[in-house]
Amino acid sequence: MKSWDNRWEKVFQSQQWGKYPPEELVRFIARNFYKAVKRKDIKILDLGCGTGAGIWYLAREGFSTFGIDGSKTAISIARKRIQKENLEAHLRVGDLIRLNYPDGFFDGIVDIAAIQHNKTRSQRMILNEVFRVLKPNGKIFSMLISKRSRFSKENLARRVFTHFLGEDEIRNLFSKFKNLTIEISEKTDRGNFISYFIVSAEKN
Repeated sequence: MKSWDNRWEKVFQSQQWGKYPPEELVRFIARNFYKAVKRKDIKILDLGCGTGAGIWYLAREGFSTFGIDGSKTAISIARKRIQKENLEAHLRVGDLIRLNYPDGFFDGIVDIAAIQHNKTRSQRMILNEVFRVLKPNGKIFSMLISKRSRFSKENLARRVFTHFLGEDEIRNLFSKFKNLTIEISEKTDRGNFISYFIVSAEKN
């Protein structure tokens, strides 16, 4: 079984992608990891890292940065950006339902709207892997699109599969974790109304 959708390869080959991380990620990292005495000792994985907006930010901030994405094109773009700025990150092509990292390896894992592009079964498998590779008390951050969102028919027709979630689904998906918090971030963009659940939690 795989969760990776090959249509993403065409997306990354045909259009420019976000260059900078969302404010919500910056806030989460600042609150939880900026006080670390040695940031290089903090290992953070960006799930579905795409062309590297989150990777670039995490590496610039001095953390041990890891990224995984199913798209060879996206990883290639991310790697070139990191190298151009003389930063360091460990990037690989792979499927999020099989994270090829040791148990208890990461202090933090971030998901910038990647898990949402999977059906429920795959989402559960991904979060089981997240739980496995997090250290005890390790933290996860996730942006997941809400059912409150409203897109134009044209926009919806262009989108790769997206699972719009409700709060009950969020609580169910993250039931293995502790200290779950759910916030909401909303905006309008070219006639679309976009609502995200901003989720953070810790490994038991």
